[in-house]
Amino acid sequence: GLMAIGASAVVPPPDGRHRAPLALFRDRCVPALRRLVEAVHEHGVKFGIQLWEGGTQAGNAVQLSPSGVPAGAAAVVDSREQLQLKALTVGEIAEVVGHFAAAARRCRDAGFDFVEIHAGHGYLISAFLTPHFNRRSDAYGGSLENRARFLLEILGAVKDAVGPGVGVGVKVNGDDYLPKDGWTSADTCRLAPLLEAAGADYLSITAGVMGSARLTVPPMYEPQGCFTDLAAAVKPLVAIPVATIGRIKDPLMAEQLLADGKADIVCMGRAMIADPEVVEKARSGALADIRPCLADCRGCIDQEMRSIKRGNPGQASCVVNPRMQRESVCIDIEGASRERPRRVVVIGGGLAGLEAARRTAFAGHRVTLCESRGRLGGQILWAAMIPGRQEMADILPWYERQLARYGVDLRLGTTVDAALIDALRPDVVFVATGSVPQVPEHLVSGFADAPGIEAVTIDDVLEHRLEPGRRILVVGGDQIGMQAADYLSEGGRTVYVAEEHGHFARKLAANDRWYLTARTNAKQVRRYKDVLRVEVGPDGGVSILTAGACETLAAIDMIVFASERRSNRALVELARARGIETYVIGDAADVSSEDSGTIFANIAQAYDVARRI
Repeated sequence: GLMAIGASAVVPPPDGRHRAPLALFRDRCVPALRRLVEAVHEHGVKFGIQLWEGGTQAGNAVQLSPSGVPAGAAAVVDSREQLQLKALTVGEIAEVVGHFAAAARRCRDAGFDFVEIHAGHGYLISAFLTPHFNRRSDAYGGSLENRARFLLEILGAVKDAVGPGVGVGVKVNGDDYLPKDGWTSADTCRLAPLLEAAGADYLSITAGVMGSARLTVPPMYEPQGCFTDLAAAVKPLVAIPVATIGRIKDPLMAEQLLADGKADIVCMGRAMIADPEVVEKARSGALADIRPCLADCRGCIDQEMRSIKRGNPGQASCVVNPRMQRESVCIDIEGASRERPRRVVVIGGGLAGLEAARRTAFAGHRVTLCESRGRLGGQILWAAMIPGRQEMADILPWYERQLARYGVDLRLGTTVDAALIDALRPDVVFVATGSVPQVPEHLVSGFADAPGIEAVTIDDVLEHRLEPGRRILVVGGDQIGMQAADYLSEGGRTVYVAEEHGHFARKLAANDRWYLTARTNAKQVRRYKDVLRVEVGPDGGVSILTAGACETLAAIDMIVFASERRSNRALVELARARGIETYVIGDAADVSSEDSGTIFANIAQAYDVARRI
């Protein structure tokens, strides 16, 4: 197996302020890296590190570029920073090449088995390769050979710096997915033999740049293995190994890619964050025990980007694995409470309830989970009905298997009341009864008396599979409202979205929001933000009032409420009145604050409470 640390900065920031996750531009990094390498080598793994300069897609205040062309989307930086673009001179290009070589030497001294030059994703080297960003007229611009000169010089310098004992790979885009003047698969196929001739030991084929049609960290809207064809196009052209990446979360898929000859190496990132034991579980045949990555992006890349904006980078986590980055604090020992078990009742079989039941049963407590419906999942079942988001439900079979494994008494179709609580005699109760939709009467008026307009909640539409109208107004434009608009606009329906705040889908991960917005735009969903009032007239006309305008929508036949929700806490006092230790988790605890109402928040909160029982 191979492991690598991701993008690690090799160029000292021009303003002297370092923001990269790991810096390789000072000799003082070597002792700590050596200790890390030695610890990893104890497990028999070949260990590497990526050499990286972010260019216009880094968080530095001064951003390096080939020609001063900005990225297609703003880099994620500390919101207090003012950015400055700097086009490199020929002399400065030579300095950057020297920085790559010096960083590689430090990695060699630290004991790494290989280094990987990151030349993809629109970072500095990638920008030199791409005509859209590289508009130079000197030896580093124009033809593909000239645009590749920077990368080839770096490759040669790095090879010289590390010597024959350290492998040197190159990560390069198979396609930028830019609409014009982007780097394409045909370009990669021309470049690959040049890199092999220059001494590259392997190639890793990735895709996308910031602002492109397809993102470098693809969400669930992209198919699994979304970039594998790019690697397959390169593989016949070189004799060195070719690696592939992109939404590969299933070991069976990884095995098939190798068997089909599409790649020699399969890279898996988020799959190993979701379940760090994925390799061993695959090796032993325990495939059903692998906790699947959902590619929801909210816990990993989005959480990291949000932390950078707040000036506190390094806060990435995982939607389905809340221990991620907290392993030294969250010590999970199976059966730790087996000698002093408590009777635990979990009310509600959504994700918060499932996690609370799993974690307490894992510790050795005697757990009963009651769910009023006939199946587990709660709102995640409806979320999985949204186009492109079916994988949201992939986590449910894993939870069902864990509950069975740890002996949870599962009671479906069971409504909890005072008599049941008295009969179960729990020491601890978790209330995970979710939330219910609200009609925002402060925002919408007149709909009850409007002829020909059906007013429903999105919960009604999804749970009861209601037939939508043909011209629909969705009230609410956060994550639920925008996903509702995507669902309702299928089949050529006309859909409008009214959101009283200034942003759409703000609780959704940015990567998901990018695709969701594109989907609804393609279906001509019209959005209104900063809505002050929605008024339904006696003739059925629906007026949307904002600070600067009033627009009337004719022939609306359905209004779908998908904004405000209220926590369902009806059973909290019932349990507490009996002196039972009671915890409220998930949507039942909070559904209105900025970071609430997501599966990331609900699983994490349930886990944090349950592990203290």
